[in-house]
Amino acid sequence: MKKTAFAAIDVGTTTVAVSLIDENGHIIAKSGLLNPQHVFGSDVISRITLSERKNNLARMHEMIIESISGELLRLSEENEAEVVCGIISANTTMASIILDRSIDSLGRAPFECPYDENLTIKLLDGRPFTVIAGTSAFIGADACIGAYTLFGNSSDENVVMMDLGTNGEMILKKNDELFAVSAACGPAFENSTRASGIYGKTTLSAIAYLIKRGELSRELLLTEDFIENGRDVCISGTRIHLTEKIIRSIQLAVAAIYSSLIFLIRSAGLKTEDIERLYISGGFGFHMSLSDAVTLGMIPESLLDRTVVSGNTSLSGAEELLRNDKILLDKAYTGGELPEEVFKEYDIFRKSIKTLAAGGNSEYEELYLKSMTFNKR
Repeated sequence: MKKTAFAAIDVGTTTVAVSLIDENGHIIAKSGLLNPQHVFGSDVISRITLSERKNNLARMHEMIIESISGELLRLSEENEAEVVCGIISANTTMASIILDRSIDSLGRAPFECPYDENLTIKLLDGRPFTVIAGTSAFIGADACIGAYTLFGNSSDENVVMMDLGTNGEMILKKNDELFAVSAACGPAFENSTRASGIYGKTTLSAIAYLIKRGELSRELLLTEDFIENGRDVCISGTRIHLTEKIIRSIQLAVAAIYSSLIFLIRSAGLKTEDIERLYISGGFGFHMSLSDAVTLGMIPESLLDRTVVSGNTSLSGAEELLRNDKILLDKAYTGGELPEEVFKEYDIFRKSIKTLAAGGNSEYEELYLKSMTFNKR
């Protein structure tokens, strides 16, 4: 007899992660795969732009649904389990594509979210999967559920979560108040040298290496030789060719993250020294060297000993919702859509987040311009 299982799914721009959980709340299987939509571009802006052409949105929808369904079937068979329902967490663009909703509004002002409530889709011959909502167009459910889980398990009063992937989403908790801002990173971190199969972590390490050796100016005044020929660097046995284009893309992304973080902290009426804990999560954040991040000026050096790399909090947040004792531990779930009670506290949390608009703000713009270096902060 097959055992009952619940699925937690994180759909990122680059990858998809899946967990199966049994009735006792135990994870019985985990897997990860490449998001098949990468053929439409490596970042959300590319997906949004291309979605407006021909039937691309429908193709993206079909590709991700087929990919998720195929993985669920494979895990079910391998673990002799029957998946009865699940929760899908994703950034706003990915979630909207899963829901087969137009994402045009995410590509132009005033950047309206295509959906703002938890919605259910049917997979695996009619099994309900809840696609959870975030708080705004660029503060998606992936960041919200991650912050909800981290902050709920923390006794600190002033904490920040940075979800770093192909976009940078930051949420700050000041006592009972919640603030958020989005940093426009583009594909710099996860895909800056993707053609050669090398991702952001190695790119940052290579740049940090050159800076520490004095071969690259922290002020980013590149030599003519560097501009014309680039530079080969070997990091932990991996050879990477840095070019002016790569350096500039990382420069812009580092400036966006640092200035957004400081803008967020100041907007909440706090100072850097008031932050008791900085959590870094997301596909890129999970692998990033904190030392390299400080070397390049991405995060303040004073926060280094208060920074925690927290992994894929989008997935772990979905897992935690599925472990709700009203469903699993008390065996109260009998089929159909997940009870609203499961999402009650999460919905209160996400709806209480105040999203800040950094673009066009004079203080943010000044911070951004001053951060266009790799100086330590």
